Amino acid sequence: MTRRIVTKLLLSPWRIHTICSSAFIAASIFILWPRTAPRAWRLEAGDYAGIVISASFLLSLGILLIVCTSLLLKLKNKKVLGLIASWLGIWGTTLTIFMLLAMIADPMPPRSEELPQPIQQSDTLHIPHDYLVGPEALLIPITPEHYDAHTIIQTPSLTLLEKEHPAIFERYITTAPRWAHSSADDTFYTKPGHVVMEPPSSNKGNPGHIHVAFRSIAEGEPVPEGYVVVHPGDEFPAKTEESPHIPDFALDLGGNHYLLLAWRGAAHQETAFKAINAAIGAVEARFEILAANPSAETIEKMIKGKPDTLGNTPEMRLCEPPAQYGTYQAEIFANPGEEGTILLIIKDLEKGATLRVLNCPAQYSNNENELFRHDFPGAMPDWLKKTEFNAAETNLPDGTPLFVISKGESHHYFGAAFEVWFSPAGNPKQRKLIMRRCYKVQPYETN
Repeated sequence: MTRRIVTKLLLSPWRIHTICSSAFIAASIFILWPRTAPRAWRLEAGDYAGIVISASFLLSLGILLIVCTSLLLKLKNKKVLGLIASWLGIWGTTLTIFMLLAMIADPMPPRSEELPQPIQQSDTLHIPHDYLVGPEALLIPITPEHYDAHTIIQTPSLTLLEKEHPAIFERYITTAPRWAHSSADDTFYTKPGHVVMEPPSSNKGNPGHIHVAFRSIAEGEPVPEGYVVVHPGDEFPAKTEESPHIPDFALDLGGNHYLLLAWRGAAHQETAFKAINAAIGAVEARFEILAANPSAETIEKMIKGKPDTLGNTPEMRLCEPPAQYGTYQAEIFANPGEEGTILLIIKDLEKGATLRVLNCPAQYSNNENELFRHDFPGAMPDWLKKTEFNAAETNLPDGTPLFVISKGESHHYFGAAFEVWFSPAGNPKQRKLIMRRCYKVQPYETN
């Protein structure tokens, strides 16, 4: 009986291939819409989905080849042609559905501009306002239009971690570079090293930014000075004659931790409150995985992030987080294909002087369609960070995911060329230029 069913499946022109096709489409949904995956699986969902997609197609193709070969040996040529035609129809339809889903999902991350060619020949200056994708990125885009301007949204993941797993919560926010260096001061929004949420710009420019940090307050200590304490589900406070401005908020998470939110921008209440809710939602979304699986292993994965992506064209992203003048973050996406070192050499365009030389071990593979993310300064060796970014000289806390190009008076802009080189292991003289891009940058003012 079982043998008859298996034979019927294998010889059917559509049954087994339709099953494989359905698995292909189902797995693609977790790649195009990652948040549809169960929260505990989201860190690996893309990898697992990729395996399912490859396996389903290869299984279908393998079965087709085996069955067709068997039928050809029995001289059943017409049946072979029917099987091939049916298989092509099924997978043609599958590819069409996948392309339509991809167009609907538009999974590409937001970009501030078109990606350039790897080696920029001109000295055209770009603005260092790229959105980084790694777990150390301090500038995060948000979309406030779908949020309420009257009631503060709920935070189930943050609240769960605070009440049931406070040690895990504390461990993550004190070790993750994105959060660990911004909570010691009530005026954190004036200092480098904190997260900034940014709504999209309009014809009138950017409406403002939300500066975000976590604060741990022991029992008996006062709440941050100048902040209005609110809770998830509370109504936003109304404007009064005594308080006409948008206040800074301290969101009480139900334990010792508060989420500080400081809006800096247009004094339009609806715009500000929608953006604040969007910022809370963005933070909440980044803690869903930890709430689903509160463990040291999850923390390690979250801090590391996804190290690679599909592609074969090297790319550089540079960001100067708002209000953190003269400090920068960079991501280099490259795959040199062999062991060696990635160097980021920053030169003054006008004077030709080398301002910084940063480097990190190259990540690589034999896959020509794979690029690896190299974070600067995150991927740099510790000894080099201490040499290049002396805390006493820059006033940047140790471990802050930022680097300084030069010191001086801020807002004195100049052009700088960013060159990415690869130096092979054991043969540093054979280094090659991977890409070059020019930016408008400014010094970092230490006083």
